[in-house]
Amino acid sequence: MPDQPSSSSKRVALVTGASRGIGRACAERLAAAGCAVAVHYRSRAADAEAAASAIAKAGSSAKLFAADLSQPGAAEQLVAGVAEGLGPPSVLVHAAGELVEKPVAFTAPDEWARLRDLHAVAAFALAKALCRHLRKAPEGSGRIVLVGSLAGVSGLGNAAAYAATKGALHGLAKSLALEVARWGATANVVAPGYVETEMASHHEGERKTSTAERIPLGRYGCAEEIAAMVAFLASADAGYVTGQVLAADGGLGLG
Repeated sequence: MPDQPSSSSKRVALVTGASRGIGRACAERLAAAGCAVAVHYRSRAADAEAAASAIAKAGSSAKLFAADLSQPGAAEQLVAGVAEGLGPPSVLVHAAGELVEKPVAFTAPDEWARLRDLHAVAAFALAKALCRHLRKAPEGSGRIVLVGSLAGVSGLGNAAAYAATKGALHGLAKSLALEVARWGATANVVAPGYVETEMASHHEGERKTSTAERIPLGRYGCAEEIAAMVAFLASADAGYVTGQVLAADGGLGLG
């Protein structure tokens, strides 16, 4: 398992859902930018280890952390474990996510609750636990980036639980932005549209073609493009950007 000691000069970034997709791309991009990265995963240990190995081979620090963020107390324990095992985190990227693609009438209460806990409740708990470290971090170095979805802005038929729980991140980020500003820290949401990840792997044939035709840029995005925006928001260059919901959707949200 890759595990290199982090330099005291490196910021520590916790990336949830970093074993695959957008989360992995974010972890690798932040590592390339000089962060020591806590690679969080829920159950895909092999994928997480592959991500950490890629980061280590690129010359940065990475360590694996397993947690089911839908469970009570897991987020707080995760942040504490990162602080102890890698160093106090000053960057949080909450990219862990799950899609339930069902009409409202067929969405079970436990499915709604699972997405609520993973997307919104975990984001709140992670940010709350992070604040104790942001208070002590060098002023202006703290960054919270929540990976939302265009669905949280404009809604998504047959995926209300996903859209609603991703949309909850908007109010959370804006409120966090007001609170963490005292330490020069920022909080923002990146809201991707359709992206070529495992979550969209069932989009095939006519469905994928018709969806792409509705996107002004004519294609799905890639995880690396989302990660580039996340890395910008986590950088010093974005020190005056806070409380924003930034779409990365190829223009789909323009209507």
